[in-house]
Amino acid sequence: MIPRLIEDLILSNLKSSGKIILVLGARQVGKTTLVKDISRKLEKEGRKVLYLNCDLAEEMAAVNTNSKAVLERLLSGIDVLLIDEAQRLDNPGLTLKIIYDNFSKVRVLATGSSSFDLKNKLSDPLTGRYLDFTLYPFSFTEVLQAGEKTGSEGLLRNQANALLPQIMLYGLYPEVYLSNTSEQKQALLQRIVESYLFKDILTFQRIKNSQAIKDLTKALSYQIGSEVNENELSSRLKIDRKTVVSYLDILEKSYVIESLHPFSKNPRREIGRQNKIYFVDLGVRNALIGDFNPIDLRADAGSLWENFLFIERKKYFANIGQRVQSNFWRSYSGAEVDYIEKATNDKLKAFEFKLGSRSLSKGASSFTNQYGTKVSLVNQNNYLDFIG
Repeated sequence: MIPRLIEDLILSNLKSSGKIILVLGARQVGKTTLVKDISRKLEKEGRKVLYLNCDLAEEMAAVNTNSKAVLERLLSGIDVLLIDEAQRLDNPGLTLKIIYDNFSKVRVLATGSSSFDLKNKLSDPLTGRYLDFTLYPFSFTEVLQAGEKTGSEGLLRNQANALLPQIMLYGLYPEVYLSNTSEQKQALLQRIVESYLFKDILTFQRIKNSQAIKDLTKALSYQIGSEVNENELSSRLKIDRKTVVSYLDILEKSYVIESLHPFSKNPRREIGRQNKIYFVDLGVRNALIGDFNPIDLRADAGSLWENFLFIERKKYFANIGQRVQSNFWRSYSGAEVDYIEKATNDKLKAFEFKLGSRSLSKGASSFTNQYGTKVSLVNQNNYLDFIG
C-alpha cells in the first residue's frame, strides 16, 4: 500500500474535531483502502469500530434508517462509525444528523463518490456539523515517497524524471499505477472510463442525454489548458448552452474535471468569462481520446504538462488541508499567465508552466507590470518544488 498523505489529517480531525468527517472523491481512487487503514489504526488503539459498505445491500440496510431506536441498537458499544459510499442511503443527511445530535460520543466518517449527490443530500441537515476532504488519485509526491529512499536530491530528481513520462500518459489511479505493463494500464483505464467514470453521472436525475455528456467529456479532453467556449460546445454537440453548463458542473462535482476561473481586476482589459478545463487524471483523459503515444512524439505535450502541474498542485493543497483561490490570467491583447493563486493571509503568486523552455513569455512581464507580482517559471528543472 502506498501511504496517503491526507490520512493523518483525516484521522486527526476524526478524533478531535467532534464533526462528521466526509471524504469525497471519484470511484477507484482509494477511498475504501484509506478508510480500512484508518479502521485498523483505530482498532489498534482499542477503539470499537463499525465499518459499513453501502455498495453491499445488507450493510446499507443496517444504517439506512431515520429511527433513533434502530440507530441506538446499531451503535451500542461503538466508538467510531465508518460509512463507505454514503450517498447510496435514502437520506444520508438526516441519518447522520440524528447520529450527530443523539450519539455525541460516536465519531463518524462517511465517504462518497460524487459531491453533487452526497453534498446535495447533506448540506441542509448537516450545516455546521461536518468537515469535508477530497481524496484524489495518487499524487506524484506520494509515489515518489513510496519508492526507494535515496537520501540524495539529485537521485530523487532522476527517479522523478524517469517516472514522469509514464505518469503523464497513464495518470495516477492506484490500480493503474500499480499495474506492471502498458497493456494492463490501458485496459484498466478503458474499464474506468466505461464502467466507473459515468456510473454515478448517468444515474443522476438531471442527466437526460447520456451520449451528450460523453461527447462533451471527449470534446473537453481535446481542450485541456484552453479556455472553454460554452456556446461553441453547444453548437458542436447540438445541445443547448444551459445543458452544457449543467453538464460541466456535474463533471466537475463528480471529479472528472477541474475548472480554473479567470483572474481579473480590470474587466475592460481582461477576459473574464471563459474558464479553463483540466482533467483530474491524465490517464482518463488519454483514454478518452485513445492516445497513449510517447510524450516526446505528441503535439499536446505542453498541454499535458500544464494539466499535470495544475492537478498536482491541487492535490498538494488537498493533502495538507489548505484552501487556496486559483485562477489564470489573460488580457484582450493576448498576454497570459497560466496559474495564479492566493492563500489566506498570503501574497498573490503567479506561475508560468513550460515543458522545455527556460524563459518566461512577454505575458509574464505584462502581468508583473500591472500587478507588481513576479511570475515564476515552472519547468522540468524545478517542478518538484512546485508540486510539494
